[in-house]
Amino acid sequence: MEPLLRRVRQDVHELVHPTQPALIEIDPPGFHWEWHLPLGFVSLAAAGTLLVAAAGVQQRVQEQRHSARKATTHMHKHKVRASPIRG
Repeated sequence: MEPLLRRVRQDVHELVHPTQPALIEIDPPGFHWEWHLPLGFVSLAAAGTLLVAAAGVQQRVQEQRHSARKATTHMHKHKVRASPIRG
């Protein structure tokens, strides 16, 4: 039981106080990046863009399927004239 507790304590200590960084971004050999942005950031931005686009497509499909769109009114076609206030 003592070796197990020692190992758990060591693992927790390494998680709290890591001796080396957990994630290291390494560019592929011969890779040249003009904007000097890390690949992880670019991947995250691309994934976010795709997620927003997918949500828009899903919303459009749901509106078409369930007729969730409200009927447009023709109120904007009637002209409203201001009348003086009578007191």
